[in-house]
Amino acid sequence: MRVVRAIRAISPGSIAPVSRATDSASVRSRPLAIALDGVELGTWALGPRSLEELVRVVESGRPRAIIEFGSGASTVALAWAISMCCETSDVPRIVSIEQDAVHAQRTRDLLRRAGLESECVVLAAPLGEQVIEGRQTTCYVLPGDFKASLGERRADLIVIDGPAGPAGVRFGTLPLARSLVADGATFVLDDALRDGELDVARLWAALPYVAVRGIRLIEKGLLVGTVKSG
Repeated sequence: MRVVRAIRAISPGSIAPVSRATDSASVRSRPLAIALDGVELGTWALGPRSLEELVRVVESGRPRAIIEFGSGASTVALAWAISMCCETSDVPRIVSIEQDAVHAQRTRDLLRRAGLESECVVLAAPLGEQVIEGRQTTCYVLPGDFKASLGERRADLIVIDGPAGPAGVRFGTLPLARSLVADGATFVLDDALRDGELDVARLWAALPYVAVRGIRLIEKGLLVGTVKSG
């Protein structure tokens, strides 16, 4: 974070790199590349190196459950990773929230094609104006079956690549998920080098239950940190 702030002091405009489309052939893990076959990466979706980093986070942390905001290629990668490194489960271990119902169905189709549909529940949740942590903001209006989809489990990992919207729109995601996460759960935020996400990081760092650890300079930037349950 200190490096990013120093760069912004020199050049106050956006420092986010230009996203370029690629495909699963650029993913180094052949089995993961097969699961992602035909999926465009690196524009709206996470890039190949970022997906590989998510896989590494899952492999090292072995989460009991994952909450994801913004579905797509990352959902497939998370489902593949958890199926490879964690014990078999008879209930889905990932709950993914998607603002667009059509895109939510597209993600379900990707999971089904990869044989990973049993690992994830994809829920459509429109955006709405809310007051979150004393701030008027736009965020997901979480459906009633969101909590039920996790059952008695608390998520050990939160992945945030949504919602799409104006700068700062992702602020509400961590507060909304807080009651459903394990104490000290890890979070990963994509697009962390964009001005809006840097501002979100600053606001999160001011919350007493969020610890921002820094930005991994991979592709569009991955902000990492932890959350205390509430």
